[in-house]
Amino acid sequence: MANFSSRRQAVLEVMQKMRCHPSADMVYEECRKTIPNISLATVYRNLAFYEKQGLVGRVVGCDNKERYDVEMDTHCHIICTKCGEVMDMDYPQKLKQYLDDYCKQEGFSKFGLSFYGLCDNCKSNQNGNDNLKEL
Repeated sequence: MANFSSRRQAVLEVMQKMRCHPSADMVYEECRKTIPNISLATVYRNLAFYEKQGLVGRVVGCDNKERYDVEMDTHCHIICTKCGEVMDMDYPQKLKQYLDDYCKQEGFSKFGLSFYGLCDNCKSNQNGNDNLKEL
């Protein structure tokens, strides 16, 4: 039987392995593979603990569904409005520097930007469905 600290460690290890901005439910399902009797409440509690420690960040996706992120460097996200996938966004270093400078100037500790639209997969599926409608 896993103890408290091993459950906490399992949550962090799962987050580090997933690297996909998982929801608490996704983390819970993955943790259950190694600790079958872990509860969803335990997962939420440990995600909150790691968030307070600065090891995990929270991203609010579509429909206000929370996702979690282990990438704690300041970065932006692309959030698919169809499937809900959350992805890290590549952007020019010049823009990052501008935003970092702005935060410092205004006294903010960090920034987060999210862009909403369709991911590449949903765009492809939408285009394929549009072509079918024309037939």
